[in-house]
Amino acid sequence: MNSHVVVLRRAFLVSALAASIGTIATPARAEWPEKPIRIVVPSSPGGSADAVARMLSDRLSRALGQPVIVDNKGGGGGNIATENVARATPDGYTFLLTGNNHTVNVSLFAKPPYKLDDFAPVVEVTRGPSVFVAANNAPFKDLAEMMKQAKASPGSIAYGSPGIGLPSHIAFELFQRESGTSFAHAPYKGSGPSLADAAGGQIPIVSSTLAAAMPVIKAGKIKPLAVTSAERWPSLPDVPTVAEVTRTSYSHLTWLGIFAPKGTPQPAIAKMNATINQFLKEPEFKASLETMGTNPVGGASASFQKMIDAEYLSSRALIQSAKLRAD
Repeated sequence: MNSHVVVLRRAFLVSALAASIGTIATPARAEWPEKPIRIVVPSSPGGSADAVARMLSDRLSRALGQPVIVDNKGGGGGNIATENVARATPDGYTFLLTGNNHTVNVSLFAKPPYKLDDFAPVVEVTRGPSVFVAANNAPFKDLAEMMKQAKASPGSIAYGSPGIGLPSHIAFELFQRESGTSFAHAPYKGSGPSLADAAGGQIPIVSSTLAAAMPVIKAGKIKPLAVTSAERWPSLPDVPTVAEVTRTSYSHLTWLGIFAPKGTPQPAIAKMNATINQFLKEPEFKASLETMGTNPVGGASASFQKMIDAEYLSSRALIQSAKLRAD
């Protein structure tokens, strides 16, 4: 046999053996996720963000084959939870479910504990209105009467919100600006506690997401005065819009979306986006959201980022013109 051929065959065998040994020695890379996932929510249990997070966590646990835990961190107008996620290890096992306050707080607070570019957008989940509700013992029967009393005695009527900078707080601040009224703000650590106080008659008015307030409204423990959408909302067709009562162009909607810490592996973001988008197309899931008073959105991460950019600019303009500060 030609010596040159022998040398080539030996070289081929050595190369093949080395490749074989390398394959055995290097284990296959495991597919995400390999351990439990945490979804941090910037409110206490009972709010709309918490309700949506728990709906998602149940389905994500089954779809991904790992526990998905909801971690409630209320307070600070959402800053406590948001900072927690911004500082988390970007390994694909910590996510944030938050709303409008995410883009609001970077303008509302003098020294916000995070920047928008600390996060990678994953997917917009829902969008729906806030609702102004009254305690059943409140001394007014509707929004028009409430406004009349507030104008007669500015700052004498208190209203509760889920917290400074949260969507329903901004919705009510915008209402005061449009209607020429003045109320005393009582911030809570989430929609749940504020609605419980309204149901108990401890505070006359609460501005809440419709998703959080709907169960309490249905139970007859509070009365809805107006929704913040431009048109009447299907799940409360007999309740007027703020725009109807104030005769203005008032409109404010609340969104909820999922974010990850900046630097999170793209495969984890892509899989979370695709999985949640699938849920949002399921009739049962869509119906559950609509019953709560919010609508599914979904879409690509890039689309969510464009919305965030636009929201930041509009909220900054409102905060500057209304001279709102949280600290």
